[in-house]
Amino acid sequence: MVMGSLENAMASTGGFCVGRSYVVGHQRLSGLGYCFSASLPPLLATAASEGLKIINEQPDRVARVQRFAVAVHRGLEAAFEGSNFAVQGVELSPMKHIVYNGDDAEKKLDALVERLFDESSIMITRARYLDRDELYPVTPR
Repeated sequence: MVMGSLENAMASTGGFCVGRSYVVGHQRLSGLGYCFSASLPPLLATAASEGLKIINEQPDRVARVQRFAVAVHRGLEAAFEGSNFAVQGVELSPMKHIVYNGDDAEKKLDALVERLFDESSIMITRARYLDRDELYPVTPR
């Protein structure tokens, strides 16, 4: 099964699932209540559609974002060199995952979020989990 999301790519919500015919049939039969009770609001559908239109008409925007993403990724790698912080993920992605490989990871990551909030124009947030609801608890690192 292949799934796609509009959440990060188009600053919207919603997505799609595709797969073999028996998987699609199962989704169609088993997901009716969800699909029709949680459909994409028209405003968000329009926003995602307009975003796709802009990308098709101005492909240079994607290249520009990718250049910035690579520069930020490499800058973070250089800034974190010699520390327990590290950046994970693909250079081309504008979304960066920062991890801390050491003791008191939650405190260190919280301090990083606070510092950047207070001292810069960089938007950063922490991943949060409900440990009791996780089958495989996530350890902040």
